[in-house]
Amino acid sequence: MEASPLGHRFNKGRLYNTAINYLEKQSLNITCLVLHDADLIPEDDGNFYTCETKYPKHTTSRVRELNNKRGYIRYYEFLIGGVLLLTFDMYKTLNGFSNLYWGWGGEDDDLALRLIQQRMCIVRPIYELAIYTGLPHPRGPRNNARFGLLTWSTLRLHTDGYAQIESLTRIIDIHQTLTVTYLKLDVNPDKTLNKQSSMGNISSLLNTINVNMTSTIKTIIRTKTIKES
Repeated sequence: MEASPLGHRFNKGRLYNTAINYLEKQSLNITCLVLHDADLIPEDDGNFYTCETKYPKHTTSRVRELNNKRGYIRYYEFLIGGVLLLTFDMYKTLNGFSNLYWGWGGEDDDLALRLIQQRMCIVRPIYELAIYTGLPHPRGPRNNARFGLLTWSTLRLHTDGYAQIESLTRIIDIHQTLTVTYLKLDVNPDKTLNKQSSMGNISSLLNTINVNMTSTIKTIIRTKTIKES
């Protein structure tokens, strides 16, 4: 995928939402979506790229940068960026990515909050398999608005995402080879939502997260207890 205008900041959410919308219209027998950062290379061939039937699968537990002697970095448990596998139905349940994150940072955490809101767990391969090499590349500008957007993330679940993407972007060129389809998109940076977070929104968000995280933790504990017994 390539965004146009090229001079504008990156918007991962709009790119993914548009591409998946395009795939859905092609009547292809796709059973698993693999959302894969281009700079990550899996190191273990036991890290299978197959979707689970009930929950999204996150395969990026540890990453080491190429030619970096610091070794592997284990990111926070909340992280779902890097490589995420899920079905069309799961993606629609989450309403995909938010379309509001311009620049680097925030969109993956926003998606993680949607998972919590929808009470969807994630599964991961065993720790030893979920390892990647990260290729060096220039960092784009940070999204300084990301924390403000995250405060009212769950309030936008049904109004900002995959279901709204056709009104925000359009495909201006398609180039197909035997194995790859290139999409050039007009990401339309002038079309966005304008809404400021408020203390009421923040309070509602924190309450929603607390309720859903408590429910999710209880489910995990109950499942673990059943397996151990």
